Amino acid sequence: MKNWLLIILLIFAVAIAVSPQLLNAQEDNSAKPPYTLDKCLLRAEQLFRENNYSAALIFYYEAMQMVSDSKTRGKLHFRIGECLEAVRRYEFATWHYQQAVKNQLPEILASRVVMKLEHLPEMAQKEEATRLFKSAMELYRKRNIREAIDDYLASLRLMPTLMAQDESGLIEDAVKYLTFLSESKDKEPSRLLKLATLLELRGDVEKSIETLQQVVIIYPDSDEAEQAEEKLTSFSEKRTAFIEPRRPKDAIKELGSEADAKLFDEVFEFRNPGTISRDLEDFAFTFRAINEKTGLPADRFEAFSVTLGKGSEQRDFFFSADDGIESNEHVFETEQLKYTLIFSGVNLTRAYIQDLYGEGRRQVNLFSEIRVQLKVERLIY
Repeated sequence: MKNWLLIILLIFAVAIAVSPQLLNAQEDNSAKPPYTLDKCLLRAEQLFRENNYSAALIFYYEAMQMVSDSKTRGKLHFRIGECLEAVRRYEFATWHYQQAVKNQLPEILASRVVMKLEHLPEMAQKEEATRLFKSAMELYRKRNIREAIDDYLASLRLMPTLMAQDESGLIEDAVKYLTFLSESKDKEPSRLLKLATLLELRGDVEKSIETLQQVVIIYPDSDEAEQAEEKLTSFSEKRTAFIEPRRPKDAIKELGSEADAKLFDEVFEFRNPGTISRDLEDFAFTFRAINEKTGLPADRFEAFSVTLGKGSEQRDFFFSADDGIESNEHVFETEQLKYTLIFSGVNLTRAYIQDLYGEGRRQVNLFSEIRVQLKVERLIY
């Protein structure tokens, strides 16, 4: 019995002596972080250079928890903003750029932040427009035309040039859908306004104007009526700006009936990027005011293209702001038709754009306005 008591006392004494050493060892192990600040930043920069921005963000955020001085935090906010910008999270990138400026940021980085904050809203708008456009195309493929119309029109409001990428037939089907759609009284003004917009995009300006007038007359107290009146005013201003068409100089055409020979005569004005296209029974044409670079003003465009004719009897004209439009008149003849383009007004301007990772701005030439008259005549022999 005494032996057992001695053994128990001996075990208890050993346990008391060893316990503090084990506790100290555990405390030492728990106190060591997985990365020091230098190693964390080194790994983050390595991932950044490898364009692995999502992984780099983890280490930059970890480093942010280890520093308190304003100078280092400013640089970290800047790097996090660049990573978020690269993965197209523009709103979060904007916030971090703003935080970078609030801290002690070197002047060269601060100037870059100013330019980034200037262009990020436009990039975010382009990203949202592209998302809505892709959503519209996907909904259209699934024949969900009602929701496709909303996303499609919303995408064009943000970025009109997306229309040039549309070869789906959505506009034509949307016009038919809205024409025969039966809506409740409170939703009818919205249906008519969407229909008018799609008719304009299709090139049926007269029908678009008639539809807008219905909104104003039938639903005068609706929000859509106010929008319709603004559109009608815009159409009216464009029509009063038309120039007097010049008579053909070729006297041979006087031998035939002028009324029979003349198929089309209209003036178009472009002050923003966009597309006007018509495909009629006897002739077809497409005008496009185009932007390819990012960061350009919303009311400027860098190129203008014209496609005249149908099928094999077709010709393209392309004009860039860098080269300008040297000749005021361009003629294209098919076997039976004569297309005449008359540029009555071409205004050029300059803008400055900044590459996101460039060193300073550079100057580019842009169109601010183009007025062009198109005449289509039947050739009479």
